[in-house]
Amino acid sequence: MYNGIGLTTPRGSGTNGYVQRNLSSLRAKRPRDERGGERDEKDRERLESQLNRQPNADILEHQRKRQLEVKCAELQDMMEEQGYSAEEIEEKVNSFRLMLQEKQEPLPVTTEKSTVTETHALAAANQQKNDRLRAAFGIATDYVDGSSFHPDRKEREKEKREQERLEREKQQQQQLEVESYKLHNKLGSIDD
Repeated sequence: MYNGIGLTTPRGSGTNGYVQRNLSSLRAKRPRDERGGERDEKDRERLESQLNRQPNADILEHQRKRQLEVKCAELQDMMEEQGYSAEEIEEKVNSFRLMLQEKQEPLPVTTEKSTVTETHALAAANQQKNDRLRAAFGIATDYVDGSSFHPDRKEREKEKREQERLEREKQQQQQLEVESYKLHNKLGSIDD
């Protein structure tokens, strides 16, 4: 018996006396309606931010510089083994480093399975893949997931398109006025 739970002695019970959780009983889940919409919206935003996590540019840049320095260290080791002097090695390594920095090589894509430490590289690759898919399917960059379920979405989009159309017409009208003004000035200068 442990904390007053279970059998005082397992003798005669056909068990070893070990108390286990009843896995056959299921907890009753509350329906979505009772949980409240605000909480669902927060949960959705949190999950969305986890799915679309942006890569950290500083970490990616650090990784690129680190690989550059590894190449320089390999060159230095190779030159030391071949018996070059310290001044020659330093000069060659510095020129090699400058050449690599001018190239600005992107990180090489590894074919082997990525490790946990490359999460930002994976996030960058995933972001590029998502951008290509978005372009292939013709999805606008300002599209918000789940917006098609809002009842007034079509009205807002229609108003937005109308506003954009009015702006374009206004800009075209201004361009025509400027061009006609320029043309009028040219004709006026010719008549003089």
